[in-house]
Amino acid sequence: MHLILPITRNLVSIFSLLWVLTNLTFWVLILIPISVLRWLIPIPFVSRVCFVVVDFVYRMAVRTDSFWMRDVIGIEFLVDGEPNRYSSPIVICNHQSWFDIPIVQDLVTRDGPIIKFLIKRELVWVPVIGWICLALNFPRLYRGKDKSLQAADFASIKGATQDHGTEPGALLVFPEGTRFTANKQRLQASPYERLLVPKSGGMKIIRASADPATHVMDITIDYGVEPVNIWRCLHGRPKQIAIKIRYYPLADIDDIQAWLNERWQEKSVFLAASH
Repeated sequence: MHLILPITRNLVSIFSLLWVLTNLTFWVLILIPISVLRWLIPIPFVSRVCFVVVDFVYRMAVRTDSFWMRDVIGIEFLVDGEPNRYSSPIVICNHQSWFDIPIVQDLVTRDGPIIKFLIKRELVWVPVIGWICLALNFPRLYRGKDKSLQAADFASIKGATQDHGTEPGALLVFPEGTRFTANKQRLQASPYERLLVPKSGGMKIIRASADPATHVMDITIDYGVEPVNIWRCLHGRPKQIAIKIRYYPLADIDDIQAWLNERWQEKSVFLAASH
């Protein structure tokens, strides 16, 4: 019995991974020619038709993964807050695992707008994931200290923010810039519970470029365990994930770094409550 249970859980994780990869590969094979067509024929009518198709494909991919996550492996979301009600929010979230992404997509896109991510440039080389990033034209960042690389990142974020204003869709930012680990927390001397120090660079550019009427959707994900293991998540552990959602008008935020520090302090209290 002690051997059967771990074997069964690992088999479920394998099937879950195959489900996710098959789902993503199927839809990305549709996305790629649509994206190429949109690039080759840059006229408004073609762009609009392509956007409608991409929107449909993206939603179907998210709903398929959400079905598996909620109804097959049986993960329950305990949500404190209202569902998204904005067509083009800026979404910020703490970042603990790759599993954060399907959770945020479920919360935002299942019944709302599609999401674009600010991603590390290296991700485009990851099979399937990289193809999706290219097909959906996610803004790709160097995240380097060199001034020329920072200038390129500035241009990418500004362009994504301006595009974000012309087509309905959410823009997702992980202000920590990388996934949380206890070692990274020690190196940063982060004062927050299970959080790294938030960085304001990307949000400052967004704040300067976005429509003033834009709202920020602030999501906090608490798995209740540490460290968060994506392999366990794929077989439904933990069974319950606590989530807090709050909204803030972007126009009301003056000092981005101070505002992020306040939000991270609130997240820290929320995460500490589960320990």
